[in-house]
Amino acid sequence: MIGFILLGYAVLIGWLVLSKQPPRETTARDNTESVSVVIAYRNEVGNLPQLIKEIGAQSIAKSDFELILVNDHSNDGSSEVVKKAIERSELAIRHFDLKEKQGKKAAITLGVMKAKFDIILCTDADCGLNPRWMETMLQSFENKETKMVLAAVQLTGSKGWFQKLQAVEFSSLMAITLLTTRRNRPIISNGANYAFRKTAFEISEAYVGNSAINTGDDVFLLHSFKRKFGKECVVFSEKENSVVRTKVKKTYSSFLNQRIRWASKSKSYKDFDTVKMGGIIFLANLAVLGVFVGALFQYFSLEFFLGCFLFKWILDLLLLQQLPLFLRPKSIVKGTFLLSMLYPFYSVGIALLSLFHRPQWKGRKI
Repeated sequence: MIGFILLGYAVLIGWLVLSKQPPRETTARDNTESVSVVIAYRNEVGNLPQLIKEIGAQSIAKSDFELILVNDHSNDGSSEVVKKAIERSELAIRHFDLKEKQGKKAAITLGVMKAKFDIILCTDADCGLNPRWMETMLQSFENKETKMVLAAVQLTGSKGWFQKLQAVEFSSLMAITLLTTRRNRPIISNGANYAFRKTAFEISEAYVGNSAINTGDDVFLLHSFKRKFGKECVVFSEKENSVVRTKVKKTYSSFLNQRIRWASKSKSYKDFDTVKMGGIIFLANLAVLGVFVGALFQYFSLEFFLGCFLFKWILDLLLLQQLPLFLRPKSIVKGTFLLSMLYPFYSVGIALLSLFHRPQWKGRKI
């Protein structure tokens, strides 16, 4: 059974690794469409001024985009900061407050409804943007069949071993996002960096049946687009200029709380690709953990455990090596080896905790 599970994992990784790179995209901006940048925020008083500054420094003309900020019941003075920024800024900024509803899905929906333009770009208020972020994301919409564009998020501030391991783990998520999209089987997205067409959003019914879940605006939208428009409607922007930056978690509790929050929404996934691939990955980690426990009680030999561990570690290392150089973490061999020792415990533990524990996000139960 253990061998069968690891063989299935090897087939999955091999299938991802052998995915073909897309044709090289144009480096010039041929897309003349305008764009609405929609950002939902809650208690981001320390980040909003820098965000608005970086939006204003984008390479495309200010007349070609608008910034829509949606306040999700902040209580730290964030909305006052935005109002002052609007008075001083030359940007076309519009600001809205959620009234009766709450959560990022409701905020994104409101922002999209108010948007003037068909292409919607989304990021988070605590992210750092490349000056050519907007321009580069727009290039992916030159194909009119494209309904959604996924892009990479990179962690910064990885000084200690805990932060460095976060960067390695996060890079593995980026690798899965990139490679499954190349295979026209995208399974995950990151809400800090994605874009879509407003017209497609309006008919996607993305949040029907999951609106009560306060997280997952990005993944549920991805799954709904696949159902409505076919798997080829989603692409991944593989250019360095489309990457956004966000900070690593500084404490164990904030990290675990975030990962439990991510895992908690998986119970509501109905996308076959996501359930299948996610199941294989979970079973592979569970298998390595099971062999380790079995070796402690001498049910399995130490050599068998080491063989299973090294087999999976090599596959994980191979997966991360498919990332472009600008997305790969430093010390990739050392980092993946250490992460592979901890990941079976961590991933299985997070999955179990997500069944019973309701995490908090900015003072709100998820």
